[in-house]
Amino acid sequence: MNTQLHLGIDEARSIFTFPLTILAWLETTALKMEMATYIKRSRETDAWYLSRDDQAYGPVPFDKIIRMLLRGEGPIPILHQSDAELDPAPWHKISYRAWPVNTAVRVGWLVGFWLLAVAVGFVVVSLVCPVSVRTIAGTAYLAVVGVAGVWLCIQARRTPTSPQLDLEPTADGEQGIEANME
Repeated sequence: MNTQLHLGIDEARSIFTFPLTILAWLETTALKMEMATYIKRSRETDAWYLSRDDQAYGPVPFDKIIRMLLRGEGPIPILHQSDAELDPAPWHKISYRAWPVNTAVRVGWLVGFWLLAVAVGFVVVSLVCPVSVRTIAGTAYLAVVGVAGVWLCIQARRTPTSPQLDLEPTADGEQGIEANME
């Protein structure tokens, strides 16, 4: 299962992908909290072996293993370099189920994020303005935000290089890991 949440290095970062970047950061943080025991062990020596198709690759840093898990690869048998000399070697199988981010979830997150941003902006405008002009300032703020939102959506549809919501993970993941492990 591949996740469609994490943007590749070559994907455009823009105002449209900003909320998805925050959601990807939240997922990465949750995974790092779940893998805290392995990350603590990586502070000693960040060298891990992983097994694919009955072959061991490595040593690789644990961050690379985290990126593999975020892409939906797994379960991954891993072994810390300090345990490699033990007989039998204590391989640990780690897995992570990427958050189910389909089109409906992405659209809901985007709409909710921008509605919250507009609401916070409205509250700030209401608090900053004097009482006598709050209604006019709030209405003007909502009108400007609405026009700007419509204009940005129209511009995004006209521009052929604008980022899509259905972002696919980059293809360098599979070959990049094997090339770095050999």
